[in-house]
Amino acid sequence: MSFASRNIFSTFGGSTSEFTSGSGTVTIPSGASTMVIEIWGGGGPGGQGSSIAAYTGTSTGGGGGASGGYSKKSFSVSGNNLQTVNWSVGAGGSPGGTGGASSITSGTYTLTTMSSGAAPSGISGNSGGAGGVGVTPTGGTTNTAGNNGGAGTTSVPGAGGAGGAALSGDGGVSAGAGGNGGNGGLVTGSSGSAGKVKFVFT
Repeated sequence: MSFASRNIFSTFGGSTSEFTSGSGTVTIPSGASTMVIEIWGGGGPGGQGSSIAAYTGTSTGGGGGASGGYSKKSFSVSGNNLQTVNWSVGAGGSPGGTGGASSITSGTYTLTTMSSGAAPSGISGNSGGAGGVGVTPTGGTTNTAGNNGGAGTTSVPGAGGAGGAALSGDGGVSAGAGGNGGNGGLVTGSSGSAGKVKFVFT
């Protein structure tokens, strides 16, 4: 009796992981050859609206917060399977603060640190109501600054500026919109949206 011999191959089918808060470690899967990392920083908060002028009734809205920056890079990971990469997601900024920076750092797999930077808040109406200015990330092949927040307007009452729009990455995924500025009358601006970290292995 004879038996036909055959070879059995295990093929890696790819995987995607997305994180919207916290920090942790990702392990490069067995069989992966390419790792693409995208990060979005947390959005900056909107600024507070100004007080109302006693005689004119006018006020100035707070500026909108800048959106979080976006960074992307592709890595060849053949021969580096089961090594690790550390990640951290930037939180959306609360009023009076800034958007949190998302980052990628070396674990057992060595790479250049990727960081979105901290997205600025909008300026308060009492200080002019300018929008927050987006920050350019570092460490990626693609490094796109966050969108600027809109300026508050002066009127009766003043309107807060719009938060910077979230940046889009691969497949239209987006995160990290800036918070809207508060209206005149000392209205507090809104918080920015959380950032994101995305890994795609093929």
